[in-house]
Amino acid sequence: GLLTSLQTAILAAKSHQKIVIDGVYNNFRDNNQGLFRQECIQGKEWGMDGKTLIHPNQISDANEIYAPSVEEVEYAKRVVACWEEEQRRSAMDVSVNNTFSGVAVLDGMMIEQLHVDSARRLLKSSKRKNLKK
Repeated sequence: GLLTSLQTAILAAKSHQKIVIDGVYNNFRDNNQGLFRQECIQGKEWGMDGKTLIHPNQISDANEIYAPSVEEVEYAKRVVACWEEEQRRSAMDVSVNNTFSGVAVLDGMMIEQLHVDSARRLLKSSKRKNLKK
């Protein structure tokens, strides 16, 4: 149905490094029901990069939800640093013929190129957005 189509469109856009912006939420006088925030959270979870806004009342919630948190930025930095350190270590390790395996481990979790790419995108976007404090 509609959700499958939307998710397919998001996936297609992301596979071509396109920015995905969620559509408008028309009830700009949400009266603290939190429905706008819920839509923003859902959009971020689905991989959208932002939300189309129609009223200044929506700006702070959208910025808060879509901007990477300080914790997300710090973790992304650690992912990149771990990856780069593993590449350096492998380059000096004759036991693996100075060849990087394409895998690093951070906090017991396997890190691959896709994780590093995602971390670098987050770091790049964090420079354009206000970080949550």
